[in-house]
Amino acid sequence: MEVDSANNRHAAVLKRKATDSINEVLSFGQSSSSPQKRTKKTPLHKIRDVEAYKKIIKTYKAPTWFGCAVSPRDLADYGWECVKKDCVKCVECEELLCTSLPNICKVSFNVYNSRLQEIHDQLSSAHRTTCKLRTGAPPIRFTEPTSKEIMSGIQSRLSDSKSIEDDDFVVHIPSDVNLPKLEGISDRLMYVAALGWHVTKPRRGTLMFGCDYCARELAIRCGNGFDPIHNHERWCPRIDMDEHGEPSWQSDISIVLNTKNRVSHRYSGSSIFKEAYAARRLIDSSLSTIISPNLL
Repeated sequence: MEVDSANNRHAAVLKRKATDSINEVLSFGQSSSSPQKRTKKTPLHKIRDVEAYKKIIKTYKAPTWFGCAVSPRDLADYGWECVKKDCVKCVECEELLCTSLPNICKVSFNVYNSRLQEIHDQLSSAHRTTCKLRTGAPPIRFTEPTSKEIMSGIQSRLSDSKSIEDDDFVVHIPSDVNLPKLEGISDRLMYVAALGWHVTKPRRGTLMFGCDYCARELAIRCGNGFDPIHNHERWCPRIDMDEHGEPSWQSDISIVLNTKNRVSHRYSGSSIFKEAYAARRLIDSSLSTIISPNLL
């Protein structure tokens, strides 16, 4: 009886979560209100919970995670957090998924690739059928952020860097990169903050760099060089390229400096244009755009 009661409670919780998720989707797609009201009610940039993503990414660290051909970003997109070696758990339905791969030196490439493909397939199928994370998350950069949002993020990353001197580290800033100006903040600090790094000085003679988007943490001695681009993980969203070949960090700087001009000014500020552009990006990354040949 106790087991049946527990199962019923769990089923009720899953049903409630599924209903809430369906209601969110339906409320977002309603056309009874104007585009301005829909945008105000459900901001597009909040469709992806970036803070939840950052929380999951932080679980992919030694000694529980030593790297795998499946990137932590792919796993985090489907809600999988690292709980122990070669094992991840969904933060929503709490199902477990094994991420172990055979030793590539002891098996054929076909065997290795087959197992790798199996893990990729299980990113979705290993969830409970009612789990809302089963379909994956939308892109982190779903819509272009505003200048205010970008500067707020930069300032938050600079909050602990007041004690850092300009000559505490060396960084190469490309000559074609123009940076926003903040009083009391050097170009070096502004550059690394724009690239997603927060800098602290935990003790004398040492600097600590950290990125919340790929959970990379590096300590260097004061006076040494730091590469804010190549020190990111290869899958870090801060160095993603858009459809124009521009990295996201550089696109952010262009927005702040008001030099981003890819569409006519007549339409660029339109809420209808923003919704259409966001919908196009969602469709481009959706599996629903794949049509079976049998349906043609």
